[in-house]
Order: sequence, then C-alpha cells, then structure tokens
Amino acid sequence: MRDLTISLLNINQAQLTINVLDELAGLADEDWAPQLILVDNGSRDDQVRQLLDWLATNSHRFAEILFVAASCNLGCGGGRNVALKLATGDRILILDNDLILPDDPSWLDTLWRIMDDDPRLGIVGPMLVFADHPDIVQVAGIALTDRGRVGYLDRAQSVNSIPPNSIEVIATLAACWLLRKEAQQEVGLFSDEFYPVQYEDIDMCVRLGLAGWKILCDRRVKLKHIENVTTRNLEDYAFDRLTVRQGLRFREKWADILPDIATITEDDIYWGPIPRIGD
Repeated sequence: MRDLTISLLNINQAQLTINVLDELAGLADEDWAPQLILVDNGSRDDQVRQLLDWLATNSHRFAEILFVAASCNLGCGGGRNVALKLATGDRILILDNDLILPDDPSWLDTLWRIMDDDPRLGIVGPMLVFADHPDIVQVAGIALTDRGRVGYLDRAQSVNSIPPNSIEVIATLAACWLLRKEAQQEVGLFSDEFYPVQYEDIDMCVRLGLAGWKILCDRRVKLKHIENVTTRNLEDYAFDRLTVRQGLRFREKWADILPDIATITEDDIYWGPIPRIGD
C-alpha cells in the first residue's frame, strides 16, 4: 500500500470540496488507502455541517480522516501547514477544491511513478487546463523573469500542441502537488509572509530548488481547474491589490537570486483573454 496523505482546504465552498472528495473516495477501489486531512478555514456553520455529513458517510473510504475546523481563516499556507504537520504519509497530495478530478485515478498513479524514478524530485504536478475550455492550457509549470514576474508556461496554448512529457520548472501551481515529505521537511513549512494567499507556493518551490530538489510538470497528466474560486471571494482582500502586494513582497525577498533562476522575459508572459482573441 502506497504511503499517501491528501491535504484539502475549504472556505465556504463545501459543495466544490465535496465534489473533489467524491473522486478521492474512489481511490479506495484502486487499492489506495490514504490519510485525508481536510482543513476548513473558518467557514459558516452550514458549510461545516455539509462537510461533517460527508465525512461521516465516507469515513470507511480512507485509512484515516482528520478534520480541522479553524475558527478563522488561517490562509492558504497556514491551512496547508496544519496538514503538513499532521501528515503521516511519505508523500503528500496537496489539492485545491476547485479542481475537477477525473473518475479514473490513473493520473495520480502517473505522478506517483515519476516520483519513484527520481529520489531528488521534490514536487511533481500536472498540466492544468481551463475547466470551461479543457482544450486550452491554463498552466504547465511556472517560470520567473529576472525581476520576479510570474509567467504561466504555455498559457492559452492548445492542449494538442503541448508534447506529452515532463519538464523541469522553477515552480508549479499548488492547486495540485505531489510533494515528497522529506523535501518539505528540509525546507520547512509554507511561509506566513504571504498570508492569506498568493506566492506562498512559488516561494516554497524556490526554497526547494535552492536546496537541490527538482520540480517537474508532467504534461501527460491534464486536470481541469476552475481557477481563483476562493481568492476572488475573500471578503477582506481585493484580489488584484493582494496579488500586487504579494508579488512585491516576493520580489524583494528573492531579489538577489532572481537573475540566476530566471528562465523567461517579459515578452514570454501572457495574461490576456481566454481563449485568445482571434483563436
């Protein structure tokens, strides 16, 4: 039996979270017996009750379930840090609740096997595609400019144009990570500098890279991702301003090493309409 912990966050999106849980419960039919750690980041009582009802009905589908209901929003990194501290698996599957997971769990087996092949692989993630445009790439790994601007590799490209292989990247989006616990323990937890969200995953990837761990995007695995469901609905934080603030914080923190790890220029970055105008 493979030694896996699954980490999932929720904040006032119980039905989306349950959709992901429904697919994860199917892993039991494929000889997986994972530990599940579900952290609720201060949701309304009715949302918490929905999750508790689902967990009570499906507890037999997992080797262990830990449900942590925080009284306030711990942030994305803070909520995931709870799971990292409690995780018993040698590998941790970190998921956002706005993923649309396929019925067939072979995607996870593919990620698992590629991590088997390289003991210095710290993170492997899939290529994410748009939930409403599954033929278009959302992100196939993350790259940085020498000034710390973030570029989503292959964004807005046709899925059919992307070679089905694995590529080494600076970072990959934590919407879906298979994370080696040994690597995480070497570099520590998600930094609370990036509370409540944005750049905490890229920051951890930079720390892993500096410690000699590899990060891969496996473009054979394609998962649908709705994108920014939680972050665009944070009551106390304007999304665009938060993104700018965290970006400035990230660039200041890593200014000395950004020129050494940059792999793209400003011209390589695309944040335009999806699909591209004229496509």
